[in-house]
Amino acid sequence: MNRDYDKMYEGLDQVILDKHAADTIAEDCKAFACQLENHLAHVIMLSEQGIIPANDAEKILKALLRLPDIGPENIGRRPGLTDLYSNIEAWLIDELGIETGGKVHTGRSRNDMNSTIERMYTRRTVLDLCEAMLFLLKTLLIEAEKHKDTVIPAYTHHSQQAQPVTLGHFYTSAFQALFRDLERLMDSYKRINKSTMGGAAIATTSFPVNRQRVAELLGFDGFLVNSMDATASLDFAYEPACALAIYINNIGRVVESLLLWNLNEVGISRLALKYCSYSTIMPQKRNPVALETLRYSGEWTYGALSTMLNTMKAYPQGNGREPGFVVSLYYEIAEKIQESTYLLAGIIRTLEVDKQRALAVTKCGFCTVTDLADEMVKSCGQSFSAAKKITGRLVSIAHEEGFSVDEIDSRLVDQAAKEALGIELHMSEESIRHALDPEENVQRRTVEGGPSPQRVQEMIDAGWKAVEEAWQNWQEKKQQDKDASKHLHSLAQAMAASVEAQAAVEERP
Repeated sequence: MNRDYDKMYEGLDQVILDKHAADTIAEDCKAFACQLENHLAHVIMLSEQGIIPANDAEKILKALLRLPDIGPENIGRRPGLTDLYSNIEAWLIDELGIETGGKVHTGRSRNDMNSTIERMYTRRTVLDLCEAMLFLLKTLLIEAEKHKDTVIPAYTHHSQQAQPVTLGHFYTSAFQALFRDLERLMDSYKRINKSTMGGAAIATTSFPVNRQRVAELLGFDGFLVNSMDATASLDFAYEPACALAIYINNIGRVVESLLLWNLNEVGISRLALKYCSYSTIMPQKRNPVALETLRYSGEWTYGALSTMLNTMKAYPQGNGREPGFVVSLYYEIAEKIQESTYLLAGIIRTLEVDKQRALAVTKCGFCTVTDLADEMVKSCGQSFSAAKKITGRLVSIAHEEGFSVDEIDSRLVDQAAKEALGIELHMSEESIRHALDPEENVQRRTVEGGPSPQRVQEMIDAGWKAVEEAWQNWQEKKQQDKDASKHLHSLAQAMAASVEAQAAVEERP
């Protein structure tokens, strides 16, 4: 055997390790703003608690505040340091010396630091997602108002026409499902927005840190008390990921209807041209690729969520490398679904709806015969079971003999009644015509939540009220995050300025 078999692979493992480190640092750079604020808050607290001298804290803060201008990617990467923080700490030591720069990490671990940074970044992704979802919800309400009189068939069992509704009714249906998704995601915020600082590696620290102070400086609503739970918990990523999986599943159901309506054989609507692609050989093609992209977003999300959960199966109650992979997957889910949300809003806002075709499709599908059965109950005294048997036979006769729904008359109804139950109904032509008219079908559905235009308008009005309340809630959380960040930077800048003032005093003759 050739003992030099490994020569051609020599160094490949180091290439892989370097790539992993580069990927980690690149992801850390995405959350650099959160990491910087974590450093600022921690150093301010250390100074306030007398854990490090005020003068050292001020020097560290002054150096840290230079980082946004320098850029985290430009501080250099030291051999063996595989994350952004370690390289920032090394840069601080280079700038200030180990006796000063080396104090930045006093009473802190990467475990509580990273989990707090991740929670800060996650809460911001949640707010960005909620903004996108609110935009989509507003779009649905606007389009529902435009189409509260646009009759379309509702489908059950994938492709079977059920009963007439309106496009406005469909949009308000989507609105209500997606609004619950918004509520789920927004509700997760209060559990995400808890600091883990002070938990240190797993068992807190012997330094007298002030956990509440750091939480306040970073805009958190308190902190997770148990240090082991604080540094090990990942539900802050699981919960929004699960909420988003439900959300994208609901979006998938909307997408499926849009795909069905887009079929040439149905033709109720089609996508605006910019959401379609072309064929290189078939000039008639108008491929709905944007909808296919949305479908993939759901399929990918379910797989990513499953990986998140499986990664931590039976994982011990402590930190390690795998939790970072789990949180990274949540970030990818959040990014993909935010993009999908804006994409769907654009598709709906520009959807080309053929109202006449929609009405024609509704008529030809015999989806109004349920109202004919209802009329038999009301005007002919039949039980609904009897009426259903008669109308069922009527539809069979129409299919067998090639009659359209517009050709159903009292003769056919009596034929069906005789064949089904051996009776005659003698329904008037007028009552049959009114029962089978799809537009009148919709108008009659005045039960709360039904497709009649007035009931759809009620749902639209209620939807706008709910959106306004959710928007106010979102704005309050967004402002809280901004205010905390602004206050923290102002405090850090004020402390850093005292270093310059002291230096100026010392320079005076």
